[in-house]
Amino acid sequence: MKFLPWSRKTLDPEEAYKHTVSKFPWISRDSYFGIFSEHEAFWVALQPMLLRRGYKLRPRYQPGWTPPWLKLSNPVTNIYKYEDALCLRNSKTIDATRMDGTKVIIKVVNSSTDEYPIAQFLNSPELRSDKRNHCVPILDVLPCPSDDTKLLMVMPYLDHFNRVPFRRVGEVFESIYQYVQGLEFMHEHDISHRDPCWFNLMMDGSRVIPCGTHFARPHTHDGLSKTFKWRQRWSVRPVQYYYIDFDISRRYPPELKDVDLKEMNRTGQDRTLPEFKMSGPYNPFKADTYQLGNVILKLLAAYHPEGLEPFITLGKAMTNTNPNDRPSLPEILKYLDEMDKRMFKRRIWKPQDSSVDKFKITYCWCNPLFGSIPNTDDIIKQTERFLPPAM
Repeated sequence: MKFLPWSRKTLDPEEAYKHTVSKFPWISRDSYFGIFSEHEAFWVALQPMLLRRGYKLRPRYQPGWTPPWLKLSNPVTNIYKYEDALCLRNSKTIDATRMDGTKVIIKVVNSSTDEYPIAQFLNSPELRSDKRNHCVPILDVLPCPSDDTKLLMVMPYLDHFNRVPFRRVGEVFESIYQYVQGLEFMHEHDISHRDPCWFNLMMDGSRVIPCGTHFARPHTHDGLSKTFKWRQRWSVRPVQYYYIDFDISRRYPPELKDVDLKEMNRTGQDRTLPEFKMSGPYNPFKADTYQLGNVILKLLAAYHPEGLEPFITLGKAMTNTNPNDRPSLPEILKYLDEMDKRMFKRRIWKPQDSSVDKFKITYCWCNPLFGSIPNTDDIIKQTERFLPPAM
């Protein structure tokens, strides 16, 4: 019998760490011993103030926190069986819970940039009441006690718009229509988002994913369980879609928008924008159209084209190399309004969906996130795992 170099009463942390990395070599020393990164330490320092203002952070970010696996008498092979091991993926944002149980996101914003003034303007009572406003709501603004140059913006907890698969043509239509409508709304108020790209498009997933998602592991409910229950968007429509991240957005003088507005800055997620490859200034509003069109094409590339041809045509038009040949946002909305609504119930499929997969999805309320779903022998168990459509 092989004995480990520790007893049940005493556990040497260094030996325990060696045991862990022998099984999972990618677990870093800092992760194992609970050493915070600089941006995590920033939020830990703010925890008392946030709690006083009614926002509770996860246990990991409470003062005096110690990794729970270090308190055990036996070594833990995989620390990621604990939610406490899940660190922040983004230095600027953290998840929190209000005292009423509502999940929110808190973002640190540089007060010298245009992000807060633009967000404040878009959330004015007059603009917030406009149904075309698909910019993320601002719930609260807090001072940053450790840095006068920063503010803390509190926003609803949203999910990425592609967090779960699209199942019908009408679901795709609803998301695209709202994003085009939201972009037109911003442009009408002389604001160019300048990064309406893949990671800045979100949805209110509260009805699609009733159990919610975990901020650090969004394909789980609690950061740990592999069981993930969700409803098809069509069964809970309408789903609300939003734009986030206005850190490089700009609000231009109204008199310039219809004349010869030009932008020199070349930042954002989408580096394929033709204007970025040319010297000289460009029109940021037409660049917004291209970037959103590229999102549409990227989304549709994951599905069989049957039933999605009108959207593919639209995406190609929006991503025309010549900015002047791209359709205007009112033209795009008119194009969408004229689509045949009878096709909206049509199901759409990914190339990896087999005939058996399609049967289970169509008739057995199975909603897998990735790849093929279980064999027919598991069909009863599978239908119990996933939620039926909302009535």
